[in-house]
Amino acid sequence: MSGQRHVFGAPLVALGIPPFVWEARERLLCRDDPDAFFADGVRPRQARALCAGCAYLDPCRVYAVERPELVGVWGGTTTRERQALRRSAAGRSAA
Repeated sequence: MSGQRHVFGAPLVALGIPPFVWEARERLLCRDDPDAFFADGVRPRQARALCAGCAYLDPCRVYAVERPELVGVWGGTTTRERQALRRSAAGRSAA
């Protein structure tokens, strides 16, 4: 094996999981239970609860906002919330 961690038989990097998450020494729920983060229909309140207290909350959110192809919960946000953040940022830069 290459030494990479795998989820669902795929390397974490292939799933878009950033190195700062899979290299973290502390226990992270997204590594322990990735199914919870890629579940359909996660509401914003659930997303915030999943990521509550995570040391990587802000960098994870920024990472996901910069990558529109990512789905699921990232940095305490849902896919729809990140789409709204991108639209808002685009509107500010156009002004």
